[in-house]
Amino acid sequence: MPRQKKQLAFLLLFSITQSLNYSITAFAAVSKGSSQSLDAASANQGGGTSTSSQFRQQSSVGEATAGVRLSSSGFRIIPGFLGASLSGFTGVVPVSDLDLTVLYARAEPVGAQLSPATWQRDNDPVFFWEPPVAAPDVAGYSYGIDTVPDNTVDTTSLSLNIATSGSGPWADGKHTFSVKAINTGGKAGAPISIDIWVDTTPPQIVTYAPSPGVLINTLAPAISATVSDVSSGVNKLAVSLLVNGSTTSVLFSEATGALTATGGAWHEGPNSLELRVADLAGNTQAPLVWSITRDTRPPTGLLLINGNADITTSAYVTLGVTASDATSGVVRMLLSNQEQTGYIEEPYVAIRALWMLTPIRGIQSVYVKFVDQAGNVSEPISDQIELALLSPETVITSGPAGFTPNRSAAFAFMCPEGGCLFSFAFDNEAWSAWSSSTSVTREGLPFGNHYFRVKAAKEVNGTEGIQLDEEDPSPAERTWVVGVESPIFTVPKGPPIKLWRLE
Repeated sequence: MPRQKKQLAFLLLFSITQSLNYSITAFAAVSKGSSQSLDAASANQGGGTSTSSQFRQQSSVGEATAGVRLSSSGFRIIPGFLGASLSGFTGVVPVSDLDLTVLYARAEPVGAQLSPATWQRDNDPVFFWEPPVAAPDVAGYSYGIDTVPDNTVDTTSLSLNIATSGSGPWADGKHTFSVKAINTGGKAGAPISIDIWVDTTPPQIVTYAPSPGVLINTLAPAISATVSDVSSGVNKLAVSLLVNGSTTSVLFSEATGALTATGGAWHEGPNSLELRVADLAGNTQAPLVWSITRDTRPPTGLLLINGNADITTSAYVTLGVTASDATSGVVRMLLSNQEQTGYIEEPYVAIRALWMLTPIRGIQSVYVKFVDQAGNVSEPISDQIELALLSPETVITSGPAGFTPNRSAAFAFMCPEGGCLFSFAFDNEAWSAWSSSTSVTREGLPFGNHYFRVKAAKEVNGTEGIQLDEEDPSPAERTWVVGVESPIFTVPKGPPIKLWRLE
């Protein structure tokens, strides 16, 4: 473009600005000549600046004005007002000019910013925003907490302190703060939002085992627990278990909250356990401290039959037992005359009277095992004594057996030693008085199963009456059934079967 045409275009632009009382900002494309180029030109009412690549000029035209702005892709026009508005211009402001672009939060009015959408422990943050750059007629701001802000001005400030606004403290969870600008004409810009995630509650230890004070008898007890945190979640790196002050190996499942631990510096006797947990927001639960007792050593003890006597004439003896356990104490004992036949369990006592030996003359043994409160069972210990029975044997010589239709029963009995007394009982009846009779009859027995017992006794110790060691410790017994035994094979009943043969 010739230089004269460039100057003419610039002067024309300046003249239009002056006559219309406009403030014009022109963004011209770069135009180059043979010796210079015009990069941009601008003229502002109330003192503007005209620039090019070769010269700079400032012109003051009229007074400074204020007004709404109109803009296009190439320029922006600001109508001026010198006592009267421009005839025919409405002055409508684009809503986008009211949009906020800067919003952030701090834990304190002066401090580090809070990271959005990140779990943290501050539940009364302070929010800050900046006014819209292109809207000088802002009347105020509307904000919403977990809601969309309406078109009513809530504040003219550029910040909101939740602690002093009456809107807090916030409950644990995810929250959204939104704010938008509203101008004097009632128009509002688009809201801007920030997410703040609050977690002020430490994780909870829901269950744990073993229970406080429990007794365990394993060398390496297993510890388990369930931990939950409803907001940020449990920090698996902050979960630890101490046994007597020493760290153990811990496995924690973030999916289920299950914790298991093995190993540790365990002691025989009381042990102190301490469980520590924290969540991802940094909330720490007070350590859970409890104690359990470890007892892995069985009791020890001693057994004596009849005070360590060598011989007895009665099948009933007295057992003297002595047992001790250093940690949990002895609570039960297991007794037997023969290990192969099993043991019977009884509470632990120092004197067990009337224990019945196997009623066979000769050397008899008794075995005992001790059980402590933790469940540890000792090895069996035993003692022996010779049994020289004074009591006679009892023999049933006749009487019903098996199935019989006869509802009466007659039994005869005897003792090989001779001169015995006898006592008998049918079914669940009590023992009869001692008598020298060697037979007994019972009539009218009901149909069904029946049971007969008889025992012999003989006066041998000079004490009046029959003593326990003078009666047969193993009575003779007989069972039978009153009724008719069902046949194994049954012949079907019905009309006779005819057989036909074809000749």
